[in-house]
Amino acid sequence: MDINWEAISAVAGLLGAIGVIITLIYLSAQIRQNNNQLSGAATVAVYEYQRGLVDMLTSDTELYKIALRGNEDFNTLTEWEKQRFTLWCLYETGMWEMCHKLYKQGALDETLYFGKVKYWLQLHSSPGRRDWWTIHTAMLSDEFYKDVSAQLKDIPIRKLRETNPIFNSSVHDVKPE
Repeated sequence: MDINWEAISAVAGLLGAIGVIITLIYLSAQIRQNNNQLSGAATVAVYEYQRGLVDMLTSDTELYKIALRGNEDFNTLTEWEKQRFTLWCLYETGMWEMCHKLYKQGALDETLYFGKVKYWLQLHSSPGRRDWWTIHTAMLSDEFYKDVSAQLKDIPIRKLRETNPIFNSSVHDVKPE
């Protein structure tokens, strides 16, 4: 009995190729699953950060009033209020920067990201926030600052209450005490 080594070699090659294809399909499924988990974790992080921001403002009336007034006109704040407003803006803008980075990495859903960007651009089109943006850049990455500044160039400065009536500071007693 003659063994046909060429046939055996061909069958072995075919089985090897099938094994490689199965491995690639498995790895593709694993990568897709890992990407879905990363995207889910990024989405949860965004909503947790947002909830923290809202909790901070709703639990600190003084900060909320400073934020409203600062967004309207940064220069009307006292020095102490400017410091608090600056720290608040850095904290809030940190969420935007985090989302920007996650989006660039492909970890954040496009719809979620651009929905948040729409709000942030409205926020940063307010006179006080725009003044803050041009002055306080030290803690922001250069890439983020340049990307956002390029977008802000095309957006007119408008009071936040015009784009988001919920932020109408005139309904609060916001004069400094």
